[in-house]
Amino acid sequence: MIKGADTYWYPEFIEFKNDQIIYYKLSKKAENGLLEKKQNHVEKLSQTKHEFVADNRIRIYRMGEKQIVISETESITEDTKFATDYERIEPTKTKLTRKEIQQIDLKAEWNEEIIPIVFNKNLDSPAIQEVNKRLKKEGQKLLLESLQGTYFASIYDNGERRTLIGIKEMDKEKAVLFGFPEKPYEIIATSVKKNTGYNNV
Repeated sequence: MIKGADTYWYPEFIEFKNDQIIYYKLSKKAENGLLEKKQNHVEKLSQTKHEFVADNRIRIYRMGEKQIVISETESITEDTKFATDYERIEPTKTKLTRKEIQQIDLKAEWNEEIIPIVFNKNLDSPAIQEVNKRLKKEGQKLLLESLQGTYFASIYDNGERRTLIGIKEMDKEKAVLFGFPEKPYEIIATSVKKNTGYNNV
């Protein structure tokens, strides 16, 4: 599942079997970095509105309700159509070991935003880290996890997995990342020298 800025539920996966779409949620903890999926629910593909928006990306439409808050005591509810994108996963193309991947710091740019790909380290600014320490929060970090041979840079926020960034291929110099909500759906991240601005978690 591709998460957009206004997507608040946790990552999920789908599989197609005959006329069924099988939905899976992920276990909260990944044993040795291996993600475990658990079946959540099933629906019929023939009864869903869907379209292919790219070679490996399907968009599924569902009806739901949107709540609009007018004031502290008043809100209205409207029927609305929600669209969710899902991208096909394939095993990551790499000759690197799991340990080697985690030791490489990467930097990518998507929609004019710099994205650091730095595993197992606190990604918050020193000021935010200090606030989190007082509030006994873990803050943000990336963990390397995998499912069916596909590696993911999993974004955790206060100990909860929020978003998955897929790694299509990777070597010591660069990585091709996928799973972004808007074009370009894939971006190239390049390796950078170790940055001492991040503190070990």
